[in-house]
Amino acid sequence: MKKILIPTDFSGQSLDILTDYLLSCNEKEVSVLFFSVVKLSDSITDLLLLSKRTKEIELIPRSFENYCRCIQDEFERIKDVRFEYFYGNTIALFRNFLDANRIDEIVYDPSIELQMITKESSDPIDLIERCKWNKWVPSRKQMGSKLTEEEKAIYARELERALL
Repeated sequence: MKKILIPTDFSGQSLDILTDYLLSCNEKEVSVLFFSVVKLSDSITDLLLLSKRTKEIELIPRSFENYCRCIQDEFERIKDVRFEYFYGNTIALFRNFLDANRIDEIVYDPSIELQMITKESSDPIDLIERCKWNKWVPSRKQMGSKLTEEEKAIYARELERALL
């Protein structure tokens, strides 16, 4: 099973990249890890409580989770979808994060500007581009949103209602 890492701001753009990847790759099984970068705090209190960081987990929109489920249903090759925060800003820490999660490939589009989720958020593209790791970047002809952001939000709300 191939494990891929996708930077996200929990918008539809990262899901479009995942869809483009799945349509172009031949992997039989894929495990997906969406991640966002949060700068490591200088506060000792924050560092001591780092393992209990639930406020960032609460920032993942329900609509994003629902849309992930839809894509997972559409592509049976997706065996696992997870969300993680990477705390740090150095290449060494990032490589450790990749090793710890056994990431085979980083899937991203450098032309997309990810929104900062919190004031402590950081742009992951710089880390990704400086890191020597296996990467997949969509070609221009592969790219293209399948649904607009509004359509994705409507679809996610409908799915949420159906699941409740």
